Amino acid sequence: MNQTNRYSATAKSLHWFLAVVIILMLIAGRTLEDMDIPERTEILMAHSGLGTLVLVLMLVRLVWRQTHQPPAPDSSVSALQVELSQLMHRTLYALIILQPILGILQAAYLDEYKVIAFGLIDYSAIATDNAGMAKVFHIMHGINATVISILVLGHIGAAFYHHFVQKDQTLKRMLPYGKVD
Repeated sequence: MNQTNRYSATAKSLHWFLAVVIILMLIAGRTLEDMDIPERTEILMAHSGLGTLVLVLMLVRLVWRQTHQPPAPDSSVSALQVELSQLMHRTLYALIILQPILGILQAAYLDEYKVIAFGLIDYSAIATDNAGMAKVFHIMHGINATVISILVLGHIGAAFYHHFVQKDQTLKRMLPYGKVD
C-alpha cells in the first residue's frame, strides 16, 4: 500500500476526535439557551472546557497540516472539486478556531455567572462585566455555530458523494482503518 495515498494516523486521529467533539458541542450548544441558569452554568463549564480543548487541538492540527503534506487528491477528482475542497477546509479551520475565541469573549463579558473552563481557566476574569458585549459575542458565537453546522453537513455530504457516487478513495483515505487501493 502506498503510504502517500492516505492520511497519517496523527491526521486521522485529530480529524475524527475533533469531528466527534465539535458535532457534540454544536448539538449541546443549541440546548443551552433553553436551560435555567443553574443547569446552564453547570453544562457551560464542560462546554467551555471542551471548547478550549477544541481550540488547542485545532491549532495543533493547523501546525500539523502546515508541516506535513497531505496526500494528493484522488486522480478522479476534478480540479473544481479540489478547489472547493481546499476552500471548505480553509473555511472550516478558520471558523472552528474562531468559535472558541468567540465563546471565550462572550464568557469574559458575562455578568450572570462566571465561566471557568476545566475549573481552572477563569474566562470571566478577562474583562469587566458588560451585558451588551456579552450579547454581541453570544450572537456571533451562535451565527458562527450555524455556519459551521452547515459546512460540516456539506463536508459529510461531499465525503458520501465521493464514496457512494464517484466511488473514489477520498473517504477511505481518512477512515481510521480504511483500505486504500
